Amino acid sequence: MTRMFNLLPKDEKFYDELERLSGFVVNCAQQFERVVSTFPHFSGPLQSIEQDRVGAKKVFSESLFRLDKAFITPLDREDILGLITVMYGVVDRVAELSQRFRLYQLKALHPTLSGQARNFVTIARELDTIIHGLRRGQKLEDLKPALDAVGDTMELVKRDREAFLGQLFEGTPDPLEVMKKKELHELLEEAIERSEEATETLARVLLKNG
Repeated sequence: MTRMFNLLPKDEKFYDELERLSGFVVNCAQQFERVVSTFPHFSGPLQSIEQDRVGAKKVFSESLFRLDKAFITPLDREDILGLITVMYGVVDRVAELSQRFRLYQLKALHPTLSGQARNFVTIARELDTIIHGLRRGQKLEDLKPALDAVGDTMELVKRDREAFLGQLFEGTPDPLEVMKKKELHELLEEAIERSEEATETLARVLLKNG
């Protein structure tokens, strides 16, 4: 019976959809880094992020429908569901974060936001590398450098978070500005943590299928 199931064709379209979602994550991360670096002139990157949110939602919905109908999948169903959910969640959270720049009349950004934006880009790119490795049948050992890079970058995320919180209340800051900056950092960190969660899921997939 197992041999018969192995001979049945698997829906390789799932790889396309996972790669498209990871591509949206990368572009969102890069565009958000542009938002920070070009502040307060950021209308172009915000439009790109919103387009990615719409595109990611469409791919997520299509993949969810395909998962419901597919008989054989290239990865376990729960792993596919987890990956498409968390990657769409990353894009959606970045879009929500980006809208804060449009809605809030920010006077300035905290310096650590630039570092966190760079950390996000690094993790997003490594996530994309691992996702593309799935189709090629790469093993855990092949993708260990990318997984290690994510772990190293998360240490930088922790360092930047501590620096931000340590400096946030220095002097006599405007309470409203403090609230806005804190929310921006928390939303970005949530996007980063969801990206890390996706890489952790991928590590389990690679171990399971190795």
